[in-house]
Amino acid sequence: MVILFSTILLVYGKVNFTNLSHYSCLSEKTYRRHFFKSFDFPAFNKLFLNKALDHQRTLIAVIDCSFIPKSGKKTEGKASFYNGVAGRSEEGLEISVISVVEVETHLSYSLSVQQTPLRPTTELPKNPLTAKVKNNSKKLGKKQKLLSLTPEITRVDDYAQHLKKNSFFVARLCPLLGS
Repeated sequence: MVILFSTILLVYGKVNFTNLSHYSCLSEKTYRRHFFKSFDFPAFNKLFLNKALDHQRTLIAVIDCSFIPKSGKKTEGKASFYNGVAGRSEEGLEISVISVVEVETHLSYSLSVQQTPLRPTTELPKNPLTAKVKNNSKKLGKKQKLLSLTPEITRVDDYAQHLKKNSFFVARLCPLLGS
């Protein structure tokens, strides 16, 4: 990890396996092999946050989403997400970030970042007021039609799962939240 992080700071241009191998003593194959292994970043970040945070100050945990614009066709997880800067949904990626904030200094430290998984979309009919239900030709009200199209799992569930997965680290860094 020391070699990886120091090399990332030195790389000129894109950070990919080929460039990493040009600027370090490790081969491209070594980088590829190690990127398939999992790494516990929240535990790693907690070690540094314990040293960086002043535990005498007020610490709070926050979760927020960020939009990352992407234009490629083969990007995994690319979908339509809300972009707050543009004020509308756009094609790209979305990540949820759990951070610990020192209230007095207004400093935020990231603990964990997770990409929002792609969810299947349910398309509304062209005219929801006159849509026909299977074996039924009655017209449905707009509100009833929208309720029937609500997915069982939402993005909020993904954010809650992300927070649940990291609650141990959040509780250790923010003692008031652990009680």
